[in-house]
Amino acid sequence: MKLRILCTLLLLTFAGATQAQDQTDEALLQADSLFLAKKYTESFDIYQHLLEKERLTSPAMLLKMAFIKEGLGDYTNALYYINLYYLQTADRKALNKMEELAKARDLQGYGYGDFDFFKTVFFKFFDTIVMVLLALALMLVAIMVYHKKKYNKKPIVAGIMAILTLTLLFYTLNFGRDYHKAIITQSNTYIMDGPSAGAEVVAIVGKGHRLPIKGQKDIWTQTEWDGQTVFIKEDKLKKISFL
Repeated sequence: MKLRILCTLLLLTFAGATQAQDQTDEALLQADSLFLAKKYTESFDIYQHLLEKERLTSPAMLLKMAFIKEGLGDYTNALYYINLYYLQTADRKALNKMEELAKARDLQGYGYGDFDFFKTVFFKFFDTIVMVLLALALMLVAIMVYHKKKYNKKPIVAGIMAILTLTLLFYTLNFGRDYHKAIITQSNTYIMDGPSAGAEVVAIVGKGHRLPIKGQKDIWTQTEWDGQTVFIKEDKLKKISFL
């Protein structure tokens, strides 16, 4: 009886997941059709819902969202979606496009170095890296069990390697997706030298600049401007995250 109930619950769960996936696929097809019909505003609303509510994304969808925003003159969000696309694909053309848009509007924070390339490659192969670490950890644990049973010895080297691998896997799963960058989304944004409205104003800047995220203190995001540690209210920023 219990087995029958369990099977029923599993079937209902699977059916619900399948139905939700079908609805998502239908919404994506509808958005693509609207985009092809040049009904950009309607298609963007659906894409945005899929991205923010359903957590569904694809490189093609992000490119279309960036195209729509650039066409509307919203270069800030165009840069945001291109950046998301770049994190998924490591496409050099996307990097060039960001640099082009930033240069045309004198925006800071779009430089590119070796560490940025490493992070992008890491994001692109994130799932593969996680699977490799998991497989390595399981293999090391199996080696430990085998040596313990056959030789009745503690496999110290394998144990240390297993701990290091599991630690790296834990860090990757919990913190590996952090990109630590954000885009200023509002004009006349105040950059302060401290996390307080009473702090000294370092600069008043427009939207579109991309800044590194160094930390958070209440409603203030710690970042960097012209080599100086500064603070900006978090509601003035749109954090870029690997999806």
